[in-house]
Amino acid sequence: MNKHKFGLREIVILAVIIISAISVWPSIQVHTKKGEEQKTFLKENPKMGAKSINFGLDLAGGTSITLQIDQSGLKEGEDIKDIQAQSLEIIRNRVDQYGLSEPQISPTGDDRIVVELAGVDDSTAKSLVGSTAKLEFKILAESEKFTQVVGLIDGYLTRQTTDIIADSTVSDSAKVDSAKKAPEAKEKALSDEELLAGGVAKAEEKKDTAAAEAAPADVVGQSLSSFFISFGNGGFIAEENIEKVKKLLATEGVQKLIPRDVAFAFGSGLEKLRRDSNIKAKRLYLLKRRAEMGGDDITDARPYRVSDGMSAGEVAVNLKFGGIGPKKFSAVTAANVGKQMAIVLDNQVISAPVIRDRIPNGEAQITGLEDMAEANRLAVVLKAGALKAPMQIIESRSVGATLGEENIVQGFGSGAIGLLLCLVFMVAYYRLGGFIASIGVVVNALVTAAVMSVFNATLTLPGIAGFILVVGMSLDANVIIFERIREELKNGLTARAAVAKGYERAFSAILDSNLTTVLTGLILYKIGTGSVKGFGLTLTIGILTSLFCAITISRAILDWRLAKRDRTTLSIGSGFKALNNANLPLMKNRGKFKVFSWILIIASIACVAVKGFDFSIDFTGGQVYTIQYQDDAKHETDLNKALSKAGIQGARVRSLGGTSANSYQISVRGDDASFELAMAKAFEAANQKCEIVAKDTVGPTIGKELRFNAILSVILAWLGIALYVWFRFGKLGLGFGVAAVLGLIHDTIITLGFISAFSLSFDGALIASLLTMIGYSVNDTIVNFDRIRENTALFGSAKYEQTVNSSLNQCFSRTVITSLTTLFVCVVLAVKGGSSIRDFGLVQCFGILIGTYSSVCVCSPIVLWWSKKFKKGV
Repeated sequence: MNKHKFGLREIVILAVIIISAISVWPSIQVHTKKGEEQKTFLKENPKMGAKSINFGLDLAGGTSITLQIDQSGLKEGEDIKDIQAQSLEIIRNRVDQYGLSEPQISPTGDDRIVVELAGVDDSTAKSLVGSTAKLEFKILAESEKFTQVVGLIDGYLTRQTTDIIADSTVSDSAKVDSAKKAPEAKEKALSDEELLAGGVAKAEEKKDTAAAEAAPADVVGQSLSSFFISFGNGGFIAEENIEKVKKLLATEGVQKLIPRDVAFAFGSGLEKLRRDSNIKAKRLYLLKRRAEMGGDDITDARPYRVSDGMSAGEVAVNLKFGGIGPKKFSAVTAANVGKQMAIVLDNQVISAPVIRDRIPNGEAQITGLEDMAEANRLAVVLKAGALKAPMQIIESRSVGATLGEENIVQGFGSGAIGLLLCLVFMVAYYRLGGFIASIGVVVNALVTAAVMSVFNATLTLPGIAGFILVVGMSLDANVIIFERIREELKNGLTARAAVAKGYERAFSAILDSNLTTVLTGLILYKIGTGSVKGFGLTLTIGILTSLFCAITISRAILDWRLAKRDRTTLSIGSGFKALNNANLPLMKNRGKFKVFSWILIIASIACVAVKGFDFSIDFTGGQVYTIQYQDDAKHETDLNKALSKAGIQGARVRSLGGTSANSYQISVRGDDASFELAMAKAFEAANQKCEIVAKDTVGPTIGKELRFNAILSVILAWLGIALYVWFRFGKLGLGFGVAAVLGLIHDTIITLGFISAFSLSFDGALIASLLTMIGYSVNDTIVNFDRIRENTALFGSAKYEQTVNSSLNQCFSRTVITSLTTLFVCVVLAVKGGSSIRDFGLVQCFGILIGTYSSVCVCSPIVLWWSKKFKKGV
């Protein structure tokens, strides 16, 4: 082996570290600031916010929007509760497709929905969840019709028309007057100053004249055309006059003048009149009232950037129709060639292209969008479908973290302590090897954070759970390598040869265990929702980065160390003799393990059946109280202490923003009428000068569909693991796959029994704990299976029971060390993590223990049984 030089591998590693550090820097700048300082920084540096990791509702709070169903347009017999349930799922689909992690969406009352989102600004949140998304295709009215209607309205507003015609008849005099006025409007479009000054002067002149004659009953006498600063496919209204024109057009007298077959509609965004103009205006269209086609037949909507033609570089959304949609669209376009078709979303014209020819392929494009973010948002709401009824935003405010600020500080602090203990143990046990592994973990954390920053991902407590699993598996990969190197050194190889052979023989175990976990993460992310989706995302990113760090970074450091001064020795510690030379009769005792596991399973099922689960408000719904103080101090900790001192358990306290009042929200499960009185007494006893100003009933944020998706994603993950292992492990591969899945089912049932027995609060975070246990268990199991496969290839299957037993003993040191290192983090979380994180840490600890037990004492005996049952394989 030649002396190691600084080559391509080292350049790639260095580049990855530098790029990762640059990518993480925006997140560091944003999250080292708190409160108003952070908000000010984000306003001044919006690009920093777009490149940083977002914290979820549980860690940092977000935007809370309360929507109320507009019942004015409901048909007789329609059930408001059904519409509420349907609207809730449509909003949830929009949020999930937009990529926001773990929103809190719940019904409240009979006609309202509360949506809480993290990592999105107020305006985006409102447009995402508040728009009805009713898409229509309408033909523009003829320009003559537009001129006539504007002229008629002008005549009415300036008292030149004395006979208000309600049946949509347009007089000849109105045609003449309007025809004169439109050119005047065109003539005055000279410069920005002349445009605005001329329009304002004319408006003031007409206002004075109208006031002198006789003001109309509904509005001051100012003509509609006086607001136009330019004409063309309608008329342009300056930004500052848009609301005035909307109010003017909404008046009863004006509404009577608009013919029944047409209606006014504004464009969706502001436009510049000319490229060199600073004036921004909205176009006012006159459309045929009857829609030629609706958006019900849309099956797909995708944003893209136009690559050629006059519109090159602009963003657009491509629509695809399904079913009979293409035929309908083909007929509509064929009948209106040469006319403009307006694409109308929620009564706003997004674009109005001219139909050049019949469009037979069932596709349409929406152009005129401001940026790719708007295109993405539009595509999402169109794919998710229109709300069953319009919804009004009746409240929008900021909310504090659901976990509580104190719990978050304790959680991050305890996690850091646990990780530090873990790394210290690795250095103590593996000496130089442990130090190298620790560097790999730090780099892995940096790269994972960088990837999440690049994708502007949202980090939540379940995401942290995924990261804990990633740390454990990252260390596990190094442990597998170091244990292999130790074996090769014992066999008499030199240090360099042992490192090369150790990496070569460890590679298959690392690859298989990591790929099965990545497969699990991808399925959880793709199919799961809420906390399941967040967990899957972090797990997938973390595993891929840990695979890179374990195989490349630690190897590069070891090669550099050995190449320096031609070293022939390697410091990776000697380990514990009892673990290194383990010779436990595991397979002989498989009958005892079987009995023990069945006892645990039966006890767990009985406990769940008799005692059930202590479901949190996420599953059951409950009461939400708004508490208000008259001062400006922070009282979140005071409220938590007051409730705890009074013996009130399970209440969730967080701060509320968006108003000048110092308010807090307290959520409690169920509808116990006595809780409000007990809470008031608790605050009085703790001398808290606050009052309960509001009370509301909320539904569960984890509804039936979320539960179904969570269960489905786990089952599909199990199936994926079985198929992958079957494919990778050859003749008896199906036996290995079935054993792995049965081990996961075994672990899940027993862990659920543990949760029930100790009355741990069953919430979204606990689901993440269960998923962590599944990921950890399958990783441990696959590593053991890989050694069994390797030894079977070497020694044959004649003495298969002995081969299985010796393989488990060879892996025993790795199994124990990996479990210990991961437990360090979880134990500290359980002990020091704060009330909201303690249950999460306890389940993590128990899951690691039961997962380690099953990988050795349950899964391998099943493989042995399978080999006897199906000697020829399956």
